[in-house]
Amino acid sequence: MKLIRYLNPAGQIHYGALQTDGAARRVYGDIFGAFSVTRESAHVQPALFTMKLLIASLVLSLAVAAPLRAQTASVPRFAPHEISFTATGTYANPYVELTADAIFTEPDGRTTRTLPLFWDGAAMWKMRFAPDKIGPWKWTVKSADRGLDGRSGTFECVASDRRGSIQPMASAPRHFQYQNGERMWFMADTAWAYATDSMEEKLDRTTALRYIDNRAAQGFNAIHLMLLSEAGWPNRGGAPWSDIASEKLNSAYFQEADIRIAYANSRGIVTGITVAWGDKGRKEPYSWGRLPNVEARKRFARYAAARYGAYDVYFLVSGEWHGEVRSRLAPEKEVLKEFVAIGDALRAADPHRRMTGIHPMLEHGSTREFNGPAQWMDFADYQQNYHDLHGRALVSRTVARPVVNSEYGYFLRDQNGDGKVDKEHSYTVDDMRHATWDIVMAGAYVVTGFGSTYFGGNRHPTTFLADDPKNAPWAEQMGKVKQFFSGMEYWKLEPHDDWVSSSATRTADRATRVELADEHLIPITQAPATTYWCPGRNTKN
Repeated sequence: MKLIRYLNPAGQIHYGALQTDGAARRVYGDIFGAFSVTRESAHVQPALFTMKLLIASLVLSLAVAAPLRAQTASVPRFAPHEISFTATGTYANPYVELTADAIFTEPDGRTTRTLPLFWDGAAMWKMRFAPDKIGPWKWTVKSADRGLDGRSGTFECVASDRRGSIQPMASAPRHFQYQNGERMWFMADTAWAYATDSMEEKLDRTTALRYIDNRAAQGFNAIHLMLLSEAGWPNRGGAPWSDIASEKLNSAYFQEADIRIAYANSRGIVTGITVAWGDKGRKEPYSWGRLPNVEARKRFARYAAARYGAYDVYFLVSGEWHGEVRSRLAPEKEVLKEFVAIGDALRAADPHRRMTGIHPMLEHGSTREFNGPAQWMDFADYQQNYHDLHGRALVSRTVARPVVNSEYGYFLRDQNGDGKVDKEHSYTVDDMRHATWDIVMAGAYVVTGFGSTYFGGNRHPTTFLADDPKNAPWAEQMGKVKQFFSGMEYWKLEPHDDWVSSSATRTADRATRVELADEHLIPITQAPATTYWCPGRNTKN
């Protein structure tokens, strides 16, 4: 018998069994344990297989020898391994009423990790885990539900060429590496609406995946996105919640997000997942404040970790978290404490220990305040900052973790459509280039952005333009930044503004003369606002 994993017409993941007559029948249950082949047709969508669906593990066929129960699956290192289960109890809202945890035993036979299963609609629960150690793994499920409790199994983690997600570089923790130890120059783009659809903006799965193809070809290796749209957009699975106040979650929405995140990973792009947005009082329908209480917010954080932690991702506990201070009129310390607790819940549900941070509002600019109270904070800062780019990046280097300015410019953005660019640093390629160099020469990284793609066409006069030719010049320049630093041992560099100085006022063409530490004067042209780059001259060894 041959089992297949396929996408049904709604884009949901199912299993089927190929019959001797060539027909495919729907399979229910655990394909590595107890399962049943039904008479229901498996509605495989051939068109989906021709869409360049290189999505890791989404379209997968495997030969299964009887008896299945005795066979141990081979799972590539860092690859998501997913098993489905069927709960047997009756629940009005399974997402809220039922929990289940998988206890994994590592190849050493002693070390264990705990991963929550996530509810995936009807009676379906799933376990999704990406092993990082080669060798035999065991797992057992604990739950109050009889259909879930006691389920167990094994798999063999085998060597692979997958790189895994990102983490601080072992030898230089202000920089990034993949899980396999390969160094990574973080070249990221903003794709807030990547998991959603908008008919008006011509954003859907097809255009979203084409955007990923383009960014991958341009050398980008990361994006960050909103799991729940600040604009309230759905996707082809529907809205994320049928009633957020009652925690009525729509699993079909998240199944569509699965597909897009897996596709980005298959193209070499790590996804930064912003779990939910702060409620800024702008009637955001799916903000943190819309959930009924702190326990509900922790529950959704655990759900996000369980569902997406096995992918090549990093997490942002919230976007513009200060918005909750504004909308609740609560003391900032109180709201900060709550977000620390939400982040604690996410980290406890994430045995992969994905890098985690949080994103600020513009007027605050920084999230350095989480470095003390939040044990999960893996960034020295994850800024939204348009002012004193160089200086504020330097200030955040007091903690030996990566500094990222995640919002500093959106190339050519024109929110009101009057033909004038309205974001600082976003007017021309040179503006974006100077701002970017200001940041990276302070030892920090950037998440850049483009007006026509950063929010799915929202807040810009055009629709979502995955192939916008106007974006090509800045994408090329971002590639040059990556190319430049990748050609040297950049992780050994340290910013030293004290090595140069200038008493001259910068002219309109950004030219000035700087004095090096050895009192040698050299003219510098086209320098960033506060950074002086001296080509061909090594000021110190």
